[in-house]
Amino acid sequence: MLNGLPINDKRIYLFASGSIVKPPKGKPGLYTDVVQQFLQDSSVNRISFEVDNLSFSFPNGHVGLRNINLYEQSGKLVGIMGSSGAGKTTLLNVLCGLEKPSQGEVLINDINLHNDSSKLKGIIGYVPQDDLLIEELTVYENLYYNAKLVFKEHTQAQINKCVVGVLNSLGLNHIRNLKVGSPLNKKISGGQRKRLNIGLELIREPAVLFMDEPTSGLSSRDSENVMELLSELTVRGKLIFTVIHQPSSNIFKMFDSIIIIDVGGYPVYYGNPVESVMYFKRHDNQINSDIGECSFCGNVNPESIFNILEAKILDDYGRYTDTRKVTSEEWNIQYENYRSNKSFDNTKYADLPETHKMPTWFQQLRTYFIRDFFSKLANKQYLIISLLEAPLIGFLLAFILRYINDPTSDIYVFRDNDNIMPYMFMCTIVAAFLGLMVSAEEIFKDRKILKRERFLNLSRSSYLFSKIGILFLLSAIQSLLFVFLGNYILEIKGMYFEYWCVFFSMAAFSNILGLNISSAFDSAVTIYILIPFLIIPQMVLSGAMFSFDKINKIFGGGMENVPILAEFMPSRWAFEALVVNQFVNNKYEQIFYNYEKQESSINYHNVYLLPEVKGIIDTYRSEKTISNDDLELLYNELSVEVSLVPSVPFQSVELIKPESFTLEVADSATDYIERLQEYFKDQFIIVNEEKDRILTEMQSTEEKTAQYQQFYDAYYNKHLAAFTKNTYLSNQLVRIGNHFVQKIDPIYLDPQHPSFLNFRTHFLAPQKSIFGYNISTFWFNILILWFFAIMMYFTLYFELIKRVFTFSTFVKMRLSNYFSKKKDKISKIDN
Repeated sequence: MLNGLPINDKRIYLFASGSIVKPPKGKPGLYTDVVQQFLQDSSVNRISFEVDNLSFSFPNGHVGLRNINLYEQSGKLVGIMGSSGAGKTTLLNVLCGLEKPSQGEVLINDINLHNDSSKLKGIIGYVPQDDLLIEELTVYENLYYNAKLVFKEHTQAQINKCVVGVLNSLGLNHIRNLKVGSPLNKKISGGQRKRLNIGLELIREPAVLFMDEPTSGLSSRDSENVMELLSELTVRGKLIFTVIHQPSSNIFKMFDSIIIIDVGGYPVYYGNPVESVMYFKRHDNQINSDIGECSFCGNVNPESIFNILEAKILDDYGRYTDTRKVTSEEWNIQYENYRSNKSFDNTKYADLPETHKMPTWFQQLRTYFIRDFFSKLANKQYLIISLLEAPLIGFLLAFILRYINDPTSDIYVFRDNDNIMPYMFMCTIVAAFLGLMVSAEEIFKDRKILKRERFLNLSRSSYLFSKIGILFLLSAIQSLLFVFLGNYILEIKGMYFEYWCVFFSMAAFSNILGLNISSAFDSAVTIYILIPFLIIPQMVLSGAMFSFDKINKIFGGGMENVPILAEFMPSRWAFEALVVNQFVNNKYEQIFYNYEKQESSINYHNVYLLPEVKGIIDTYRSEKTISNDDLELLYNELSVEVSLVPSVPFQSVELIKPESFTLEVADSATDYIERLQEYFKDQFIIVNEEKDRILTEMQSTEEKTAQYQQFYDAYYNKHLAAFTKNTYLSNQLVRIGNHFVQKIDPIYLDPQHPSFLNFRTHFLAPQKSIFGYNISTFWFNILILWFFAIMMYFTLYFELIKRVFTFSTFVKMRLSNYFSKKKDKISKIDN
């Protein structure tokens, strides 16, 4: 019998693909078994693909697959069928190694796919249902760059020949120079897109190929063309698994075997496709159960399988109910009985087919970079917006902030512009915003392509470095355009490189942060909603909007150092770098900074600190008592003064203790303070005279005076100076515990009590200390920004953010299931 129909020995019959011949006695003959006897290439190592008792459960505990068993060899086309939600794609993902089974194993030539995947590099190919093409590239370029990622030792000519050969075999050579476009903005047809997607895997010729619904969304003609292409691949020795939905008769008969999965992940059939129709008819007790195809046209109706499988019970009124005649479990039991009585070939093969050598890390990096670069270059809209948004924002921001203080004048004076400091603050925020915007979707939009390229065993770091390189290049250009326009309009002179350096460093950090959220989340909407949550804390804790002294102590606010929470904000380091550098290193301040620094130190000790210390001693004299805390403060502050000014001795400092402090010691301390104040007055006069000498020399003539005023107006900014000096503070120093903390003139105050590793300081310190070295705040803060960027790279490489969210989701599901079961038990007890 041929496909269940009697054979007349006086006629010639077409032995079509998918056919089955049953003799009166003996084993049935399958079309593929016959064809392979003629087409088998003995020079190519064959594949045996065995699945043994495979089951899979989702993280929430729901079972997706149950006790799957199958065996296939090279040269077979295997279809996976089932109703929606039955587990077809889940089975495909487990078979190809994307998901790990809960129990059982998948063996390729006796090698466990999930435990020894390194031994199977290059053996497996995967074409998901989703589109995998790079929209901005041409048909040829999509295949070309894919080939560059596959072949290590091929020359340019060999790769070109290989690509052209695949295009010819796919029938796509005539559209090789057309842009692929998106599924919504099509440049090529749906069938051509599917064939090109297959070509991405076909070019490297994997021994086992997995495809998820290759015919979805295609016309019947295009669907048959795609399936004919897959059939041709099996003739060349490839083993192909494909999920298929509602196949036509011709497509259904192309399969060598089909696997049917019922709701709940139950396997209900595995074997020849035409025989499957007869199998379900027999179990449904139909009268024509021995006929698998139409006796007149030879067509097979696969839909009849699911009509039988999902048949519903009728109620008393002849209406269909929601209850099935035969449940999934019952169909599975019948299938297991059928399988136990049927023999399956389980020939094992030892040697794996040879695979191509993968390109080196640098070759992969170069190919990724060039591919991404040209795809962005081809996207004119993206390119125009990306290159125009930075200078446009810079122009608008600077133009709005170009403030003229004198209402009677139209002449802009940099010195009188109160908006220079806010401009610096906005520089850091704009850099963070632009850096996040250009990177937020980079990995998200490549996710489907990366899922396929996972089977190429390419280096993740080469891909990430290529992305980072492209983004850094774009951010460097954006930074240059923003800073050039903004600084030019606001007449910030001589600081172009420093502003660009901070802007670019901040943008670079944000690039990698954006890649992290792009990698961690599954929705573009979620990614863009998250951006404000990343920007706003940096605005609040940058040091520009609110004084760190007035932040809630729970978050580390206080009078001494920068709050610990703000230390983790890149904007705080970027803003401080800009402010300190603008004040300390502008051409005017470079002349006077050291003099002003000495004056500030002398003034603080002489005018603020020493009178406070002396006041504590005077209180002791009048009240004849002093607390231990006040004594400790006296000891601490006077000890610092002794070490700071050794030329003014004080022998009684060690007597400032509870057991030895007397009026005589107090008088001695008062005398020391008065001598110290005289010393500071003399030092102030010396420094002030030297500063006045320079000022006098710079204004010795009317012409020089005009030049000095112009110089002063062009480089010095009064509002910025007031901000860096804390001029508006009411308390120039505060007492914290048993010591005083200077609050006035932080820009002149070097770090107090530096240690080998502790680099934390007050805000706007001119330099930082670490490892025993003093480093200017500008360069130290730049290094911190790049340190943050490096940490973000490692977070990205290991997908730590994604892992945290995945784990939290898993825990949430487990807890939900646990409490749901508890609730059900309580309900049963109550009932």
